[in-house]
Amino acid sequence: MAPTVAITGSASGIGAAIAKLYAGKGYNLVLADSSALLSKTTAALQALFPSTPILARETDVTQASELVALKDAALAKFPSLDVVVLNAGTSGNYKMPAEQGGWWGNPDAIRKLYDVNLFGVVNGIHAFLPTLREQAKTETKTTRIIVTGSKQGITNPPGNPVYNSSKAAIRLLAEQLSYELKDESVKVHLLVPGWTYTGLVGGEPGLYSEDVQGKTKPSGAWSPDEVANYLEAGIAKENFFIICPDNETSEEVDKIRMEWSCGDFVTPRLPLSRWRPEYKEEFAKFQAEKLGK
Repeated sequence: MAPTVAITGSASGIGAAIAKLYAGKGYNLVLADSSALLSKTTAALQALFPSTPILARETDVTQASELVALKDAALAKFPSLDVVVLNAGTSGNYKMPAEQGGWWGNPDAIRKLYDVNLFGVVNGIHAFLPTLREQAKTETKTTRIIVTGSKQGITNPPGNPVYNSSKAAIRLLAEQLSYELKDESVKVHLLVPGWTYTGLVGGEPGLYSEDVQGKTKPSGAWSPDEVANYLEAGIAKENFFIICPDNETSEEVDKIRMEWSCGDFVTPRLPLSRWRPEYKEEFAKFQAEKLGK
């Protein structure tokens, strides 16, 4: 009996790459997205994996009822549900002009972003967790929930406070869920991509090529496939935090930046000190010492 993975936000980018990864591992696919690209991606995956059963369903993750319906459709088609990837997200590139108050002058846009990034995860856990728990218990197997977070939800760089806070909330929820399930066979993983060339950062869907419609992936960015492969390696190690480097930022530098950010809590420094000019030299010295330079 083939296992099944359900993936939200799977029409392009990281979600599509994760779908390709799991299809290659012999999983049945349940693909969900609100984008018109979903049908194109489904057809491409079916061509790559002709024998893989695929259920594709247009889904609005901001509506809990639609994710429950997705789960019901998945169980009606497939005998099991083994992995759920809550990947749907938006970057919030619909900011208000500064003269209109920026984000703070646009509560409707804030609510819209939270509805996708935060409640898309909340609704997904609500819909799928009972099934994953029951299957892990009655079928004596490990089931998994993978949540796509962001480094911006950890280090909180200036410039997009609502996106950052939505991803910080996802991180905290995933940590709590992992703890809640510590005595069960439902494992939780937080996937934290680095700079990845997807539609959220101006790229094109990364399922087929690094050069789509004349746009070429920047050398510093990872492809969605690289993120999916790093996810697979992290799951094999049973890591909760799966924090991806990229071609510009190493794992070591990521750790240094996160350590510095955590230091803001326990020192007299002002918040977001890494980006404040008065701490520039102090941070540079801290990083150089950590790197052994």
